[in-house]
Amino acid sequence: MDKNKIQIHATNINGLGASQVVISFLEASSSLGFLQNTTVFLPSDSFNFNAENTKIRIYKRFLPNPISRFIECFFSSFIFSNVPTIVLGDIPLRGIHNQVVLVHQPNLVYPKINKFSGKSLKFRINRFLFSINQVYAKKIIVQTGAIAEEMIKSYPAIKDKIVVIPQPVPNWLDKNKTANSVKESKIKLFYPSAFYPHKKHEFLLKINEYLLKENIQDNGFEIWLTLKEEEFEAFKHIAFLKNLGRLSTSEMNDYYKKADALLFISSMESYGLPLIESLTIDLPIIVADFNYSRWMCENSAYYFTPYDEKSFLKAIDDFTDDYRLGVKVNYTTVLEKFPNNWEDVANSFNYLLSSN
Repeated sequence: MDKNKIQIHATNINGLGASQVVISFLEASSSLGFLQNTTVFLPSDSFNFNAENTKIRIYKRFLPNPISRFIECFFSSFIFSNVPTIVLGDIPLRGIHNQVVLVHQPNLVYPKINKFSGKSLKFRINRFLFSINQVYAKKIIVQTGAIAEEMIKSYPAIKDKIVVIPQPVPNWLDKNKTANSVKESKIKLFYPSAFYPHKKHEFLLKINEYLLKENIQDNGFEIWLTLKEEEFEAFKHIAFLKNLGRLSTSEMNDYYKKADALLFISSMESYGLPLIESLTIDLPIIVADFNYSRWMCENSAYYFTPYDEKSFLKAIDDFTDDYRLGVKVNYTTVLEKFPNNWEDVANSFNYLLSSN
């Protein structure tokens, strides 16, 4: 692959987590020499990535995103070269005959398979595009066995194309372990997540209502969110919530070290980067009990029944009791299924693209 012209298509990457995954992948590919004579399509110049003998093309959108995405994915052969292609943005490109596609959008799963999947016109269009374009994908890469099962149920024709390739943490994460001392103050729970419907921030409103109804004055915990100011407006009256705003990578490292545990209440994930980040740095995890979280964390997390207030509070109490007793998490066995570095991931993508 490194001797022939290829292209990497990452025009639909916008979240912080997804952006860092793409940058980590590109950096590893560059270090292995896979980006020689390669064109990389990115959505903006904010990615700040450059490599020798690699062309960076910014794909600017002048139409609303759903319309632009439809044109980009349906009329692909008129926009992009028909050369070996790695797609890092979910939907295969129509008319490109040698491509591997990374799926990291859980809303590609049909609602009849996962009731939490988005039902808006945007996601319907994306699922339609995926269903008709999947014939052009040689391999479809997913990050967990859980999303592989749901994707195959949604699109049975891709069964023989699915490949599960978990990914390590983004390169920015500081892996130095910082053991938290047992504190007598409130437990600090960190929920680093953008404000998407499947992230279920509204469940925190139900928790607050339940605590008020039960006249629980001191809940013993504080939850840190990472929302924009206008997104936090509906939550600012809740005493146990603190909004940190959108964080830089260095700030993410700081708050991971300050937190007592990760809280993750999302209803669906293709991966769940905060989970692998927390597993890597030995941070305890309190998480909604779904197939994706069981695949990621196995039996090493504190699970609660979605979306039950009593179960949620019990999971926090169970963690708090262990925390006060000094019980340490041990993720050694869980981490065995994840690659050690991004070079391993880049090699896997390269092999799939270049193999017959």
